[in-house]
Amino acid sequence: RYPFLFNFPLLHKLDITNCHHLKWNLEMLAGFPLLKELYCNNNESLTGNINSLRVLKDTLEKLTINDCFNVQGNFMDLADFPHLKKVYLDETGVTGDIRDIGKQDFQTLESLTLPSGVYGGMCYEFQHISDAPDLAMAVYSIKKQRPTLLEDWHAVLSDDSPDWYDGIGSYDGYESTEPLCIRFVKAGSRVGYRWITGCCIHPCEVIWLDPEPQRESIDYETYIEAFQEIQLQVNIYRGFHQPPTEEEHNLLWASEGYID
Repeated sequence: RYPFLFNFPLLHKLDITNCHHLKWNLEMLAGFPLLKELYCNNNESLTGNINSLRVLKDTLEKLTINDCFNVQGNFMDLADFPHLKKVYLDETGVTGDIRDIGKQDFQTLESLTLPSGVYGGMCYEFQHISDAPDLAMAVYSIKKQRPTLLEDWHAVLSDDSPDWYDGIGSYDGYESTEPLCIRFVKAGSRVGYRWITGCCIHPCEVIWLDPEPQRESIDYETYIEAFQEIQLQVNIYRGFHQPPTEEEHNLLWASEGYID
């Protein structure tokens, strides 16, 4: 450990990236009482609990801890930071539940990315196809209030799930045919989600979470154009609002000539 590296009381920005052999703990950030921006990427020897960041509560504005799997804690420990604008915690051991986010939490936040260990985090793995509606609604409720949070969010059915199956593998350069991932789509102001493959191809029909805009609304024409484009993207899984069973999947692809 190198304690002399963590004693700069006037420092505002700290970036430690790809320092695999630098052994340090988040508690050592107490040596930067005025820190506003912290960027930690791909540091396998970094340890600690994000609760240790509370010594920076009154100054921290931007936080990135990415690909640091030994960092743990609950992301809600950051909820009352008064100046925090960006939180990126992907590929860490951080946990929590986005349903715990209340109206008074993260009031200044403009961007939020959470790891898969958080319920509703990026690439969260759920156990059953029937879990998807509640999960999507939980994320949607946050995005509806603050659209910039949880951008490019998606979740996947766990390969430990009894509902999971393997597709037909690589075909025409693509890697999957099984639509076992969910992503949000937007047509005008209308938001929904759909099942799609991990390669973002072969989508199922959209499950809309918002009502269709009124014909008289100024958003209607924009909505119709986007809606029609979304509909054109649906091909082999037309009529399916959730993944086909493995048997249905195989029959569909056999009809297209990809399975004997």
